[in-house]
Amino acid sequence: MKSCFLSMAMLSYTWRFYYLETYCTFFRLIEEFMLLANMAVAHIIYGLFHEQALLRRHPPPQTNMLDDLAAFFEELGVKLDLRTAGALHNTLNETVGNDQYSAARKEVLTHMCSRPMQMAQYFCTGVLRDETLFRHYALNVPLYTHFTSPIRRYADIIVHRLLAASLGSGHQFGLDKSDIQKQADHCNAKKSASKKVQELSTDIFFSVFVKECGPLESEAMVMGVLDQSFDVLVLRYGIQKRVYCNVSIVY
Repeated sequence: MKSCFLSMAMLSYTWRFYYLETYCTFFRLIEEFMLLANMAVAHIIYGLFHEQALLRRHPPPQTNMLDDLAAFFEELGVKLDLRTAGALHNTLNETVGNDQYSAARKEVLTHMCSRPMQMAQYFCTGVLRDETLFRHYALNVPLYTHFTSPIRRYADIIVHRLLAASLGSGHQFGLDKSDIQKQADHCNAKKSASKKVQELSTDIFFSVFVKECGPLESEAMVMGVLDQSFDVLVLRYGIQKRVYCNVSIVY
């Protein structure tokens, strides 16, 4: 049983490293087309179902945390434009440099910039009246929805039904805006819960993996320094950990 578990663990991490290496080569194009499809469908269903469209919005970062982050970067001499997601992306690529640690530096800055970010949410357009709130901050687009994965997301099924009704190829769409908003709230709650479970599951699995296969050595980059500890990003495994210093204070 133990050897079987170790084999599965090592296979999982081997595939993860392979996936990370090859992601840019053949998944990026697929992802771009999926994003374009989601954006196109969002415009179609909102145009024809102005009160009933199920869209996905991403609010801007929390202002106070963003201001603190900007001040911290200024102290470090790091110049990042945090006004929009597009500006942040462009200046991030310009700031990281072009040495052996540029990728790691970008990973650290990306982690730090993600802290003020809020979670994206499903919503019904008939309930949220202000169109300026429809925007998706991370993607920097005015309208967005989830259409491409109906086999694993119920929100996509509703969007498929809206699109089918708009094309005249499906049954008449019978949900009103209050029904759609209830479904949106339910999807948001389940998404948040699943995200927490995924994070906890990853921590548990990695702890077991280190216990059974360790010790493991990897380079890490410091993200922050506290009084008796410091935060690091373990580059090989893409995880963030806090390292505590055993400091003896002599009076």
